[in-house]
Amino acid sequence: MKLCTYIATLGPVGYLPAPGTMGSLATLPLVYAISSLFMLDQCIFILFFSIISYFAIKKALPYFVSHDPSHIILDEVIGCLVTFIGIDFSCQSLVVGFFLFRLFDILKPFGIKNIEKIGGAWGVILDDVIAGLFANIILRLLIV
Repeated sequence: MKLCTYIATLGPVGYLPAPGTMGSLATLPLVYAISSLFMLDQCIFILFFSIISYFAIKKALPYFVSHDPSHIILDEVIGCLVTFIGIDFSCQSLVVGFFLFRLFDILKPFGIKNIEKIGGAWGVILDDVIAGLFANIILRLLIV
């Protein structure tokens, strides 16, 4: 289904060099847009967005060879959003949070890599959610 593939890759963004980084950068305006919401509302938005993303990724996966294709970047959007849950928006928090999320997403320390073994759309999404949670915790420690 071409529409799901287009959604899962954010159109052409998933085909740019360093697609995970580009997808995370493309998420920052959305981070700003939901930053004024209460933390619970942010979580509800991210949960709803994740459910929609799950179905788009699930439908798109058969069109790719890899079990976690780098072109699919909706998972980066979710992970990046998780990074900023309940974080006061500032240029400093935005830059530090962005780099922390990318660091955890790329290196996948603390067993994050094992989450991918779940497979399917959940495996694609959950490793980024966990990377976002780690980034959120470290960001909270740094900005206090």
